[in-house]
Amino acid sequence: MLSQLYSWLQNVICYFLLLTVVMNLLPDDSYKKYIRYYMGLLLILTFLSPIFQITDMGQKLESYIESFEGFEIEAQEWEEKAEAWEKSWEKETEILRGQEVEP
Repeated sequence: MLSQLYSWLQNVICYFLLLTVVMNLLPDDSYKKYIRYYMGLLLILTFLSPIFQITDMGQKLESYIESFEGFEIEAQEWEEKAEAWEKSWEKETEILRGQEVEP
């Protein structure tokens, strides 16, 4: 438990060092608001990391990501089927294009 607390404290210190270095290296103020926004998100994740470890949220998030990857593969398969159907439809319509229809 003490080692986890030490690791978390080390992560927070590294965050603040990174924030200081990045903010001082920016040449002008136009990007500072964006950097502050994303660094704020990173700070929230840094502070919530012990909660993620205690509740095993990391494993749950990994399982959700794996399930979304499965959906991605399935979506690619459907896109391939749709493209094949469109090609076959174009071939069929080319046959009918040159013909005249009598009422």
